[in-house]
Amino acid sequence: MTKKLPALLALLLASLPLRAQSPAPTPEFKDLPTPPPLPQFTPLPLPSPLPEFTPLPFENPNLPPAQPLPTPGAMPTPLPDGTMPLPIPPMPAAPPLPDASAIQGETAPPLPPQQAEPLAPGPQTPALQESARQATTQEMARTDFYAALNALIAKQRNPGVPDLTIGDALTTALKKNPDILVAIQELNTTSGRFISVRSQIIPQVSLKSNYGYTTSELQTVEDIGAQANDESLAINVEFSQLIYDGGAAISGIRAAISDEVQSYYRLRAVIDKTIADVKINFFEIVLNRALIIANQQSVDLLTEQLKDQQNRYEAGTVPRFNVLQAEVALANAKPPLIQAENNYRVAMYRLVRLLGMDYPPGFPSEVPFNIVGKLDYKPRTFDADNSIRTAVTRNPELKAQRQTILGEAARVNREFAGFLPQINAKATQTNQSDILTSNLTDMVQGWFFGVTGSWAVWDGLLTYGNLKTAKARLEQSKINYDNGVREVILEVQRAISNLLEAKQTVESQEASVVQGVEALRLAQERLDAGAGTQLDVLNQQTSLLQSQTFLLQAYYSYIRGLAEYDRALSIDTEYQDIFDDPLTKPQAKRFNKINNPDRPQPTLPRIYRKKDPLVPILENAPTPSPTPAPSKKKAPAKKQ
Repeated sequence: MTKKLPALLALLLASLPLRAQSPAPTPEFKDLPTPPPLPQFTPLPLPSPLPEFTPLPFENPNLPPAQPLPTPGAMPTPLPDGTMPLPIPPMPAAPPLPDASAIQGETAPPLPPQQAEPLAPGPQTPALQESARQATTQEMARTDFYAALNALIAKQRNPGVPDLTIGDALTTALKKNPDILVAIQELNTTSGRFISVRSQIIPQVSLKSNYGYTTSELQTVEDIGAQANDESLAINVEFSQLIYDGGAAISGIRAAISDEVQSYYRLRAVIDKTIADVKINFFEIVLNRALIIANQQSVDLLTEQLKDQQNRYEAGTVPRFNVLQAEVALANAKPPLIQAENNYRVAMYRLVRLLGMDYPPGFPSEVPFNIVGKLDYKPRTFDADNSIRTAVTRNPELKAQRQTILGEAARVNREFAGFLPQINAKATQTNQSDILTSNLTDMVQGWFFGVTGSWAVWDGLLTYGNLKTAKARLEQSKINYDNGVREVILEVQRAISNLLEAKQTVESQEASVVQGVEALRLAQERLDAGAGTQLDVLNQQTSLLQSQTFLLQAYYSYIRGLAEYDRALSIDTEYQDIFDDPLTKPQAKRFNKINNPDRPQPTLPRIYRKKDPLVPILENAPTPSPTPAPSKKKAPAKKQ
């Protein structure tokens, strides 16, 4: 056992892990005898069970005294059996400890004391309970948004043209809009057609005169012998009256009345549409003007962010990727600014056309007004069922389509009258010169009374073809009316849905703006305290501007939804009291009876009365009857 101990120690030293970064070369020993091969080690069988381990004492007299470890560079001492021990690899050198001053310079400075943000209602509760719109206005003003907007308005203002508010724009449009003027002339056209058709049932009076001269060559022998007058004069007054035509004239008058009333409702529809278009276009200009400021500030902030990243890159604190990312963000922010400027110009030109205004002489590209206004957000509450009932009752386009049905039904009756006879009465008072005298003033007077009649027994199916066409047009008008009711209901539902979406967006973006300003304030405070960076402030400013842009667009969406809602319900104007049109003239006072938008609509023809789509809509919703309690039946008695 004593002889094998040096060999086991050598194997133990060889199994130690090497800690050096690279293995040291094995030193060469010259002029040393070659050690004999080690004897083969045969493991001893372990007893079963294993004996209990007994630690050896610290000092064993049987072992030789411990030899000191060789110093580096000295020759190794041979083992007792004459073999040389394996060399011990050198230990890696430990890195030098950094200087204390260097350690102090690399560590971050201690964070300044920060006030913990309240998680429960604290001193900020009264401020948070203020109106969201007022808070949003204040927060947006803190970021110099409205200051920049006012500067842009002052820069774009033309002192040579008047200012234009939304009220001025509506008044101007009602007086000069070309679509309204065309609709007024169309109403005059149908009024003239009604007068023409009505003339068929009014007595007709005509005056006819005839003067003639006959030469002597054409006179007969009897005339010469009687010394006949070679001149003749006749003056006749003719009276005629339609007695019966199968109802064609009356049906034609009814159709003309329907056409005239239909034109009046078309005029009202054009007015409603014009008012909605002016509102939408006016506030689109206000929106685009605000978006110019929002996008310009976004471009300015991204420019500052790019400069910050370039400075950091030159200082070696950020990679080149940050600079490229900032350049891409700046490039992507410029197209919205360009688009907002273009949309602003196009909306201004479109409003000039809607108002029917002319450009200043010699300056065809100079807008003749300055827009004055802002995006006023005034939320309203809506009842979908009542809104639909009001729309189908007041909507002028729907009333016009209903008048179309009545007019087509009257035309069917007029074409059917072609199968019936026509009777006219005529009376003529005749005054003509006497041919038996040579004095032209000698007149012969008399009356003629008569009745004329006609009946188309066979007209080659002309009346049948006209009647079939009229019936098809009647069915088509009824289909269009039913679809028009559905279209009006869709417009109301869509307008209410858009208003709900815009309102929810406004509420979310108002909170986002307030939170964005608070985050910007905290980022600025951290920067002032030395715990933050300028990049954090720029990022918060960019996020805040994006929230402001979404908020402005939500304001515009709500205003647009209100304009569409008011147009569908026709609740914007009282037509005869706002602008001067033919309806206010004495000869058009008959329209006063139908000017009330809430006036009940006329009944449909008899064949369509049971299919009137307004009846189920205007009826009150049925009250659900209480559910009767289930009766308790006694169980039958069991048979004994």
